[in-house]
Amino acid sequence: MGSKLALLAAVIGLTASQSSFADPAADLMKKGIEQYKAGKYTEAAATLQKVYDLDHKPETLFALAQAQRLAGDCTSAAANYHKVISQVSDVNTAKLVEQNLSLCEKDEPKSEPKPEPKAEPAAPPPPPPPQIITKTVVRDSGATDKLAATMFGVGMLGLGAAGGLYLASSSNADAADNARTLDEHNRLSSRASSESTGMVIAAGVGVAALGYAVFRWTRGGESAKTEVAAVPTSGGGAIWVRSSF
Repeated sequence: MGSKLALLAAVIGLTASQSSFADPAADLMKKGIEQYKAGKYTEAAATLQKVYDLDHKPETLFALAQAQRLAGDCTSAAANYHKVISQVSDVNTAKLVEQNLSLCEKDEPKSEPKPEPKAEPAAPPPPPPPQIITKTVVRDSGATDKLAATMFGVGMLGLGAAGGLYLASSSNADAADNARTLDEHNRLSSRASSESTGMVIAAGVGVAALGYAVFRWTRGGESAKTEVAAVPTSGGGAIWVRSSF
């Protein structure tokens, strides 16, 4: 390939030297070839473009295409290579030009195929409207009410504690009356007062617990109802419960 390029350059130089006696563009042609040989391809392309504008010869166009390719302008070089091929009649010369054209087209970036647009997924159907589900649970409370039995036991314990506190308070009050010192009297009196207060509280709790137990036993055999409602919401759901005894 190097020998063929050198042969073409020699042909261009010979053409330029032969035409120097009759062609006014010969000086520009000579200058362009010198720039080309010196490796100044961009300047050579500009000079050879001026020469081709004057004489429109295929050898000048070939030299211009060579300078353009080596300067990195493969687009312009390829277009001029095709023009040279269409203008020359010699088969060997056309083959040499095609070889240089292939060097230029090999360096051109190939356009990547555009990806096909992806079909958008179909929108999901809208959710069904929320529904409120209500369920009523009925339970029978018979005479053997565990809560009533528990409250009865609490009431008896409260009354028992009240009785114990009464005895302790009375004992400490009597001891305070017979105390030998004022400090001992005050201590026993304070203890008796605290025990008396505790007695009243324990008695009140005991009476209330016994009263509630008796109240539940007197309503034995009635039914208790519980209503449960599930209400859907945007964040999940809510549960509503109502009980009646």
